[in-house]
Amino acid sequence: MAKFVTPIVLGMSLISSLAIAQDTVETDSFSARKASMLSSFSESKQASIDAFENSKAQYLAKFNEVKKELSEKWDTPQLTNKTTWVQYSQNNDIKRSVNFETGEITVEVVGNNLTEKEISAVVNNQLSELKTETTAQAYNRDPVLAGATPSRITANEKVLPDVNVNELTRTAKTSSFKQSNGLQLTKVSMSYPTDRIAKKAMTYMPTVLKNASKWEVDPDLILAIMHTESHFNPMAQSHIPAYGLMQVVPTSAGRDVTKRYLGKEKLLPPEVLFKPDFNIDIGTAYLNVLQAHYLRKVNDPTIRTYLAISAYNGGIGAVAKHFTGKGSLSRLADKVNTLQPDDVYQSLVNDFPYKETRNYLKKVHTKQTYYKNLLQASVI
Repeated sequence: MAKFVTPIVLGMSLISSLAIAQDTVETDSFSARKASMLSSFSESKQASIDAFENSKAQYLAKFNEVKKELSEKWDTPQLTNKTTWVQYSQNNDIKRSVNFETGEITVEVVGNNLTEKEISAVVNNQLSELKTETTAQAYNRDPVLAGATPSRITANEKVLPDVNVNELTRTAKTSSFKQSNGLQLTKVSMSYPTDRIAKKAMTYMPTVLKNASKWEVDPDLILAIMHTESHFNPMAQSHIPAYGLMQVVPTSAGRDVTKRYLGKEKLLPPEVLFKPDFNIDIGTAYLNVLQAHYLRKVNDPTIRTYLAISAYNGGIGAVAKHFTGKGSLSRLADKVNTLQPDDVYQSLVNDFPYKETRNYLKKVHTKQTYYKNLLQASVI
């Protein structure tokens, strides 16, 4: 029997060696695949970061380019922002603006020796254009947004409803002064009833209610955010950059929402975010991310709302740091769960480090109460 031991041992040794070799090959293969996947993921992640940063840089470059061009004729060039829609015409000699917050409409003209009759003709022409201007036309005339395409639903909608030229000109107040470049600036200010601007909320109610149900966010909160962010200015934009009715920031809200609900960070371009239905969808989804995920461990719903409102403006990390000294969400929940809602509110509106966010919470809170009462009374 002894003579068979060596071959058996050798055979078993060979099988064992082959198994080890196979394991080594598979391990090496797995390691290689893992390394490749990690490398691919890293490259993809970097590409995503680059895309977001490039998009932001391109917007800012265009914004600054346009502002520089305007500064050749205007001491203080103004472009469309969150609450004010601005347009230029006649080689940038004429500026028309609509402030959706105050209801003020202004027509400004640069040029020397212009007669009262000439100024009046310019104003009437500008108001006639404003009366009929559609969203599609507004996009085409915006020097920063030129090329963006509005949705079919809103393309032919008037940007500003119920413009009454005679009514506006009756409120006109004219002033003029000499700019530092030597050009005379004549400004005609008129008052557009703010209640007509508020009517724009009605336009978006079906979308607001649909997304309130979809994302489990109170409709009065959505309306309050929209009102505070843009005053229902469909052309709202800011140099952050942020776009549309709920001022969605592609690099924060857009990034968070697409990562959580699409499984991958996706860059949302301006022409998409300017579409009211999509903008409200993304903005409301972000409120859901804040309330149902980042702040899910906060027990009191009122406190959760105060924190979400502040985070929508100032960032969730800053809110966490304000209460804990660090950006820890679990510590944030532990801390605020020991406080009363009014304690949290007073801390945010009085002691939060960013003045804009302190005021933002006050504004949204006031408007949320207003819209809650309207909705309960079935006024809208």
